Amino acid sequence: LNETLQHASEQSDNIMADSINEELTDETATNGSKNETQQDTLSAQASTQDSAELEAEVAKWKDVAMRSQAEMENLRKRTQIDIEKAHRYANASFAKDLLPVADYLAGAIDCAQKEIEKEHNEGKACEPFLVNLLKGVEMTQKQLQTVFEHHQIKKMDTVGLVFDPNYHKVIQEVEDADKEPGTVLQELQTGYTIGGDRVLREAMVIVSK
Repeated sequence: LNETLQHASEQSDNIMADSINEELTDETATNGSKNETQQDTLSAQASTQDSAELEAEVAKWKDVAMRSQAEMENLRKRTQIDIEKAHRYANASFAKDLLPVADYLAGAIDCAQKEIEKEHNEGKACEPFLVNLLKGVEMTQKQLQTVFEHHQIKKMDTVGLVFDPNYHKVIQEVEDADKEPGTVLQELQTGYTIGGDRVLREAMVIVSK
């Protein structure tokens, strides 16, 4: 009987031990599964964060590259404009010094034409010397005008236009009922521009008031 009871007790202990071991095994497996799930979640979150940071970094440097490219393009355009202006206005100082020569030639032509016209009205024969001199001065003036045009130096149109302080210098104002106030009536000195947009010399004018 004692042996039977002892045997039964051992069997019961073994059954309880097996049950405890199974529970521990199940709990260990469950905990392991949870840990793996948590690790997978953390890894996924870390991967997503890394991807977002990488995309942000790429976008940042792409923006920097685009801005740098735009700045370089603007610099190139400004440099090109500066070079064109430098070429266009390189001879401005020399050209301005030539303007009095153009004035003297125009004055000589005007004087000779008036003298020839006066002799013609008086019925006198014009001096061949004066006629030839006029032709020579006119040829010189034409050649100078060709040089001016080559360097984009042009005379201003003034008479009949409205006074513009950017291009005209008023010497005198006179009454004229037929003209609007500020209309250029007479040009005393020819004005010139260079390059099409820069004033080389203002025109001296008389305007209506």
